[in-house]
Amino acid sequence: MPKASTTLAELSDSMAELSLRAKAAEDQTAAARTETREQVEARLAQAKATAQSRRESAQARGAKVKDEMSSRWSKVRSDFQAHIDQMQAKIDERRDDLDAKVADRRADQAEINASDAVDFALYAVDEAEAAVLDAQDARVIADAYA
Repeated sequence: MPKASTTLAELSDSMAELSLRAKAAEDQTAAARTETREQVEARLAQAKATAQSRRESAQARGAKVKDEMSSRWSKVRSDFQAHIDQMQAKIDERRDDLDAKVADRRADQAEINASDAVDFALYAVDEAEAAVLDAQDARVIADAYA
């Protein structure tokens, strides 16, 4: 187990990375508003590949952790990913539908799904902040007893 100060520093670095990643996602989605469908699809493919890589990394870390709370977070991630996968399958299955009304409903649903994902990410950021601060608090208490 790493030293407490190292672990807390790594958590702080992870929060900084989260901030940078959120800004990059904002920039990518803003740029996509003025691009062609092919350019947007290329961005989408890259975003999906990055998300898949991050998911695999999180699953690998989760498999190593036996802590009950980590296990619960792993289940939350898994449930959310199953939800995203299900929505994406529906979107992919209808992507080339030429009916304007169906395409409009599909776009509306995709926007709702995106809004839900952003809301979940904001919630996750808040929870991550609280968890890091809780870890700091626990370390201060543990050090006081040492």
